[in-house]
Amino acid sequence: MSGKSSKSKSKSSKSREPYYAVSPQWKDVSPIPLIDGPPGQQKDPGPALATIAYSPRYSEAMSYLRAVMAVNEFSRRALDLTEDIIGMNPAHYTVWLYRAKILKVLWDLEGTSIEDGVKVELEWLDGISERALKNYQIWHHRQLLMSLLPTMPNTEPGFLSHILSFDSKNYHVWTYRAWLCRRFPDPLLNTDVELDAVDALIAQDVRNNSAWSHRYFVVFGAEELRYIEEQGGNRKDVLASGSLVVDEEVVEREVNYTKDRIAWAPQNPSPWNYLKGVAKRAAVPIGDFQVYCESFVGGRNADLMGDQVRSSHAIDWLADIYKEDGNPQKSKACLDALGQKWDPIRRKYWEYRARQMGDV
Repeated sequence: MSGKSSKSKSKSSKSREPYYAVSPQWKDVSPIPLIDGPPGQQKDPGPALATIAYSPRYSEAMSYLRAVMAVNEFSRRALDLTEDIIGMNPAHYTVWLYRAKILKVLWDLEGTSIEDGVKVELEWLDGISERALKNYQIWHHRQLLMSLLPTMPNTEPGFLSHILSFDSKNYHVWTYRAWLCRRFPDPLLNTDVELDAVDALIAQDVRNNSAWSHRYFVVFGAEELRYIEEQGGNRKDVLASGSLVVDEEVVEREVNYTKDRIAWAPQNPSPWNYLKGVAKRAAVPIGDFQVYCESFVGGRNADLMGDQVRSSHAIDWLADIYKEDGNPQKSKACLDALGQKWDPIRRKYWEYRARQMGDV
């Protein structure tokens, strides 16, 4: 018991001890403390209404950061200072931006190549990334570094797989990954490297909607974005215009791939949504999937309230298919089944869709 108390006390006292104020390396710097008081009363602001309980150690480091930023100091000690502050608060975006500026200046002054400089910084950044998985600033900094390189480091795909092993649905990682594909289309988009990586993640968890979304981006989305950026317009109009080239072999591959994964878990919405996206992208009539969807409910004239139904998503598709086929009665029967039995939590939504068809 006394050992724990002593350890806790030592850690607490360390956080209160001055560091920069007693460091010979920083003796020429006059720290700029944070003034929390009302604006316009900087000499004697008085107590602020609500202040953040910064630790003394963090407050001291920030006061020295303000001092070096005020004179635009881009030095090794300033770089070390940013590392210290990021270690205490990795979400401080101003520190990350300042660090990026310091790196570029130092590389130039010290004759370090961009490739070598980025490599060293990435090695440091990898460790920080593991300790702050959901931190946006880390991934923005990584993006800045990668944008300086002519080719993608061959270690990057492995690193992303490692980070996603902690949380396979980390939004910041997937956003960065999409950017990386556009930054380095060769090899990520021009070969099967990225597609194989996403396939492995879907195999691990077929319900990983992030992986399904990224698969669409790799197969179709990147091309859509490139076309919109070059030609203007929005995605809805571009798809409706039929301006995008559709590779029928790719569409067939994706349809078959998705059907196989739906078979793994018919009630999983992710592949159903993906299949709908593929059909829309390729302008495949939804009616072409009627027999396929009916196979999940027991056949063409099956009881939609019966136990043979294996997927409520198939019923949702059939509601649209029957409506387009001019059979509003069967469409409403699908919506009624969804609202009454298979998806009652969204009953109001299904009733709304039924009302949109009017009296039949």
